[in-house]
Amino acid sequence: MFAIDERWVLRRYRSGRSAEHEAAVMEHARKTGYPVPAVREAKGPDLVVARVDGRTMSADLARRPWRLSAHAALLGDLHRRLGAIRAPAWMQAPVGPGTSLLHLDLHPDNVLITAKGPWVIDWANAARGPAAADVAMTFLIVGGFPESSSLPGRVRDMLRRRFAHEFLQAAGGDGVRELLAAVAERRLADANLDPAEREAVQELATRILAA
Repeated sequence: MFAIDERWVLRRYRSGRSAEHEAAVMEHARKTGYPVPAVREAKGPDLVVARVDGRTMSADLARRPWRLSAHAALLGDLHRRLGAIRAPAWMQAPVGPGTSLLHLDLHPDNVLITAKGPWVIDWANAARGPAAADVAMTFLIVGGFPESSSLPGRVRDMLRRRFAHEFLQAAGGDGVRELLAAVAERRLADANLDPAEREAVQELATRILAA
């Protein structure tokens, strides 16, 4: 990520992947009123978007943990609003049939908290499908993590589990359980997960499905 000036930033994919699909999705969501930074240009791996000054929801929670319930509710609301947007027909549907616009990475690290409200970033995984799939993915991302052995780590683990369940309640859990296996398979296919993270995601999905 590179600052161009006070208004615009450049995001460049080191892998060389095209940013044009992501730009089209962002503009589609923005035109419905969803809080997405405006796109100025997309060419090859380069994406120029409006600069947003704020901190991620994760960073804000680390500084103000007493905001946990409010942020869980906010993330749930962002999911409900996104699920109400009809996705373009040209988008792929990797997690099942449906017409909703999916982010598939909509967790606290991809929500910027600003004085003017939240902004959702990083739309590289966006797709079309059932809205509950997006909720399921976020639940697995937030709730599926290796447990810590230290006392401060265990406290963070407890807060993270609470956040995951409050988020699920706020977003609405209808249809999540039915899609959890397919979404977990996609989550486990992420090459960035280490073995401990994979085991944690699998354990969470198995436990929810067995309940």
